[in-house]
Amino acid sequence: MHLSLEELLAVRDGEAAPATVEHVAACASCTAELTAIAELKTRLAALPVETPPCDLWPAVSEGARSEHRARRLRFSGWVAAGLAAALTLAVGVRGGVEAWREATLARETRALVAESQRLEQTIGEYGRGGRVVNGRTATLIADLEDRIALIDARIGQLNRDRPSQAAIDLWQERVGLLDALASVQTTRVAYVGL
Repeated sequence: MHLSLEELLAVRDGEAAPATVEHVAACASCTAELTAIAELKTRLAALPVETPPCDLWPAVSEGARSEHRARRLRFSGWVAAGLAAALTLAVGVRGGVEAWREATLARETRALVAESQRLEQTIGEYGRGGRVVNGRTATLIADLEDRIALIDARIGQLNRDRPSQAAIDLWQERVGLLDALASVQTTRVAYVGL
């Protein structure tokens, strides 16, 4: 049986057991293998010593830094593009919501104005008779007409180009007062008619 590489290296280095050294001396195959190992060591030692032409770390480090900057720049570009898209979307949605809200306010305002005009026409028809009213009814009518005049003054101060919730609130209050005035007029006409 022949020796392993570890045992042959131990013989070469002088660390082998005496029986192993005797085996190498008696076995031609193990002797040849030990001679090949010694020749390989000699050839390896004869190779010229190579040194790198220069230190490569600064170039590698700079390449890594420039790649990191390029990645960060690309990422920043994507983030900026995403933010721009989100802002555009938000402005578009907000503009759409604002347009829808203004259209709704304008529609509500037109409906209230139309109702107000209808009630004024109804009140005008009842008022043509020139009938006499009692003091309590006359005070109530005068109070309602004064409140309507105050609301009309406040409506006149609003921006008519842009409908608002304040305008709708005033028009709703005006319609309510006109409805109350029409009720008083209707009740008076019905009462007088009896």
